[in-house]
Amino acid sequence: MSTANAIFTVERYEFPYLYKFPGQSSDERILFITRESDIILIFRQVMVALAAGTIFLAGVAVAQILRNLVGESVGGMVEVLSAVAALAFGAAGFWWVTTLWKKSIALITNKRLSKFIYTTPWNRHNLSLPLDMIVDTGAYSKGFLQAAFKLGTFTARSSAASSGTATDDPGRVNKKYFYIENVTNAEDIHHYLHKVLFVFRQDWQKLDDFRPFLPHLKGEARKEFMKKYPEYWS
Repeated sequence: MSTANAIFTVERYEFPYLYKFPGQSSDERILFITRESDIILIFRQVMVALAAGTIFLAGVAVAQILRNLVGESVGGMVEVLSAVAALAFGAAGFWWVTTLWKKSIALITNKRLSKFIYTTPWNRHNLSLPLDMIVDTGAYSKGFLQAAFKLGTFTARSSAASSGTATDDPGRVNKKYFYIENVTNAEDIHHYLHKVLFVFRQDWQKLDDFRPFLPHLKGEARKEFMKKYPEYWS
């Protein structure tokens, strides 16, 4: 990638992760990059299509009422306008949800966890959690959607307190979390990050050539694949 913002336009992220992202330091290396599962994108697109269909059907119903009350010409015009509105909403909605899904990414690097969350196609916020502030990690499924599509959420707990006020209440301290949601490999990310943290706490410089995360390869298949990249270790 020639520019940092080009990372948000990549269709599929592939190993080796030789991408650049905004705010990346010169000695920072990407160990893994992901976005929400394709299933989430499809689900949101279906919701947009259903909303567009509802707009059209509501317009047809109103048009039929107007035909009976006012006349065919007015009812026909309303029906055409409802069709145009439904198509415009559907096209804009598809573009909107696809753009937000594509641009919103999460990364694991040799220094931190980071994610870019787009709230509109033009506005985003960036969250980061340094490796030395991670207390522990976990993975779980929540809600019907994740259970139905076998998705999960990865979470890392920060050592930073959640309250700006001094407190001894265990319910208010050490409760800041970093999430990577709606991914198919949340447990694998959890296990991989444990290895990363172990190396980081032993000798952080060894992460410079630590094996990146390969989500679709395990065991012997991964070992055989990594023979092509002897510069990495794990």
